[in-house]
Amino acid sequence: MTNSILKMRLLIQLFVLLFSSVNNGHRLGSSMKPIHYDLLLLPIISGGSPRLCGHVLVDLEPTMTTNVVTFHGVEISILDVSIEQVLDTEKKINSDRSVQLEDLCFSGLFEIVNEAHTVIHEDVERQQISVILKQTLIKGHRYRVGLFYVAKVRDDNRGFFRANYKNDNTSCCHEGWFGGTQMEATNARRVLPCLDEPGFKTTFDVTIGHNRVMSALSNMPEIATRPMKNTREWMWTIFSRSPPMPTYLLAMFVTDYDKVERIYKVCKRTIRMRFWGRRDQLRHLEQSMAVVPDMLNYMETYVRQPFSLPKIDFISAPLELDFEAMENWGLVLFRENRLNFNEETGSEDERFQVVQTMAHELAHQFFGNLVTSDWWSDIWFNEGFCGVFENDLVQHALPNLVFRAEMSKFSSIRTAMKIEEHVHAASVIRAVETADDAEKMFDSITYSKGSGLLLMLRNSVGPQNFRNAVVTYMERYQFQNANSQRFMDILDEEIHKNRDIGRGMNVTKIMHSWTSQQSYPIVRCIRTGNGRVRLSQTPHPVRNNITSDETTNQLWWIPISMTDGNQPDFTQQGTYPRVWLTPERPSLEIPYFPTDSGHDSTNDEDDNWILINGEFSGYVRVLYDDYNWRLISRQLVVNHTVIPQVTRAQLIDDAFTLALGEYLEYKVVLELIEYLTSVSDEFVRATTQFHLKWMRERAKQNESLLTLFEEYTGRLKFERMDDEHPNEYNNLVRTDGFEGEGCSSWSDGVCVDQILGMFRAEMDGTITAANKKYDFTKLC
Repeated sequence: MTNSILKMRLLIQLFVLLFSSVNNGHRLGSSMKPIHYDLLLLPIISGGSPRLCGHVLVDLEPTMTTNVVTFHGVEISILDVSIEQVLDTEKKINSDRSVQLEDLCFSGLFEIVNEAHTVIHEDVERQQISVILKQTLIKGHRYRVGLFYVAKVRDDNRGFFRANYKNDNTSCCHEGWFGGTQMEATNARRVLPCLDEPGFKTTFDVTIGHNRVMSALSNMPEIATRPMKNTREWMWTIFSRSPPMPTYLLAMFVTDYDKVERIYKVCKRTIRMRFWGRRDQLRHLEQSMAVVPDMLNYMETYVRQPFSLPKIDFISAPLELDFEAMENWGLVLFRENRLNFNEETGSEDERFQVVQTMAHELAHQFFGNLVTSDWWSDIWFNEGFCGVFENDLVQHALPNLVFRAEMSKFSSIRTAMKIEEHVHAASVIRAVETADDAEKMFDSITYSKGSGLLLMLRNSVGPQNFRNAVVTYMERYQFQNANSQRFMDILDEEIHKNRDIGRGMNVTKIMHSWTSQQSYPIVRCIRTGNGRVRLSQTPHPVRNNITSDETTNQLWWIPISMTDGNQPDFTQQGTYPRVWLTPERPSLEIPYFPTDSGHDSTNDEDDNWILINGEFSGYVRVLYDDYNWRLISRQLVVNHTVIPQVTRAQLIDDAFTLALGEYLEYKVVLELIEYLTSVSDEFVRATTQFHLKWMRERAKQNESLLTLFEEYTGRLKFERMDDEHPNEYNNLVRTDGFEGEGCSSWSDGVCVDQILGMFRAEMDGTITAANKKYDFTKLC
């Protein structure tokens, strides 16, 4: 070998190392376009030496002439590399590789026969493996890179993992083994060398080696089996080719589970549904099996696209997963308590969680699988859509669970707001450069705030315009990558067909103010007299990670829906936006209702409450003037059902939160919840107790104050009773007297002001020793 050749190779290696040090991210760039994977995988999951042996053929098309191919890889050892130009895509693959893999995994014997590389450089920090080839790859040509490798079988649930379990509750000796994959977000690189980014969608051929007594599963149906040549009692299962999908959706399992099978027929299509579990679990799969056909049909009808695969499997893992379920295309993985439901011992809440989780994962078969986000920074869009549809699907499949679906929607949005208020405010679109960044995207901001923003968008443009845009989006980008901006563009096209709604509306501009900013706005609603109201917006002063300077210039496009006590309307029409607050017009003064609206505003100012953002139609909190709060409180006492339960809970959650931020006196809040002393309103009571428990924790340092808080919360206690005619509040009735000792009336302004004054002093650290010893029961 000449010195010039050696120098050239050294320069190439130095270039790879230099590039690694300059670029701190984990992305591969666009120098290679993956086209197809053919994966042969042999997992050994039992015993004390678990291991994963594999051979993968990756068809690539370079976008620049190079002799360096870089893959993602973590804890993977590449043993041999082959390279050939692909002139005939139908050419059969050499079957000898399976024999080599058997020898490698069972005997530890491996003979390097190709050695098409000169150097394999591993960058551990960037989770990349660069293969420097002897051959130069020409731009625009297609090549097939073959890699023999070994990897780890893990005991956690990242990459390829394993678990053992007892086969039934009566056996102490017979153990079973379970092996499977969890690739999302960036763990496919622990199973095979690959281009592990969601923007690289390719087809997959998969073959799995396993013991004969076990079943092998992958995304697609099995099409053939054959025995191993040198290993008795072991076999290969071959699966059909997948449609284009990203590496994070690739799934493979080996298990001795049993299954229950159902056939879903629609038009001329037949989809095989299999539900897998241990033998003693099969009878607990009935609830999941019952709802899948209706839910799948709903999704197909809504998006006007068929489920793309000929089968779908549902399986749970016998270990505690870090997640509830994973939407692998055609092979969905669950926690055991999210797939199985015991009809004899399970509660209605547990049933709802099973059905809700199934709904979310079925929605993903379209949002995320059929159309995939092009990068993790935009994953909120798919997760948000699935959050929207999980509620729609639950209400469709099990109408008797509508109440719980509404509770779940409210709780989800509230969770996101609470996190932004107290833990970490964030925009739904964030920079993602590393694998850790990608993992951190799967948080409540992505899921709960994401779905809240899409619910607000659907309400703002109308459900039919929203659906039309979804249908176009699915048709245009099926089997491809897209992002939220593409959908906003389509929605803009759709609404501009309608002059009434589309005139002057720019969905992209509106949603950018929500997706690119952290926190959320508070809308102030102040009566100004003569039947008019002033509306304005201000950012919520979230804690911990945002300074006041950072929130000063934050403004949003805010849809304002309004209703009143004269003609309350919480229907879809009643929660449709009447006006918008915008960054250019952050405040405005308007009449309660236009003269042609049919509302009689003659006595509105004196007698009728105004309510904005009913049914959580926007991702905002609303601050009213004290008089309007009192009118709402009076309505709740007289007849709380005039205001729907979600809106009632929303009002009380807003009031407590605004009081904590010192926008509102706690006296107003306690007046608002006074009706709960005589009404068994479980949903709202749960919201109220959430806040009162927090206040109680803050009052623990003051014994007198703590006693009063316990007395007050005691007046809100209800117990569940059996009734042959259950109502929406689960038969909660009062079991104690309305009045406690000490404070004879909690509407007594002096008593409440003194107690809450003490509470505020306790919170801000200005309380004195004398205050702590004061006996407020004497005053009250």
